[in-house]
Amino acid sequence: MSAKKEEAAEGGEAKPKSKKKLIFIVVGLVVLIAGAGVPMFLMGGGKEAEVVEEEHEEVKRLESAELGVFVVNLSETSAFLKTKIMIEYDAALVEKQTGGLEGGADGGKGHGGGAGGGGGVPKPGGMPPHFLKRESQMKDAVIRVLSSKRADDLLTVEGKERLKDELLEGINEAVGLEEPPVVGVFFAEFIIQ
Repeated sequence: MSAKKEEAAEGGEAKPKSKKKLIFIVVGLVVLIAGAGVPMFLMGGGKEAEVVEEEHEEVKRLESAELGVFVVNLSETSAFLKTKIMIEYDAALVEKQTGGLEGGADGGKGHGGGAGGGGGVPKPGGMPPHFLKRESQMKDAVIRVLSSKRADDLLTVEGKERLKDELLEGINEAVGLEEPPVVGVFFAEFIIQ
């Protein structure tokens, strides 16, 4: 009988050792999960990833285009203004608002498509397709703003800056998008006579 008691005693000791191992493993897992969970909780969980995505979406891709040369009579009958206007716009914003699916000026119709196709991407120095569709409205807005000015208003630096602000507002309104894509107006030529 003493052999059975020894085996029982050995088997009895084996069970508490396995329970201790199990307890250490469970405590270790809890500590590991808590170690990973606390920083996630403190940083707000998955919200940080959403913020990073929003910031990434708002990356600007600035491009420029020539709006043209304008010769207008100023509000005084004896003076006129000749100016060449360049605009700077956020191409990413235009694509986002128009879906980036618009074709070129002729939509790539005809033989081979030529410069008309391109999936909405303007050639360097050119305007995006949506702007080409609204070009008449944009030029009309420029002419209205320019012809409302007097020569004295445009001779100072402050006067030119005010003119740029008014042109920017008028062009963005003429483009007709929800968010204004044009961010800058520049004079490549400016002559008052």
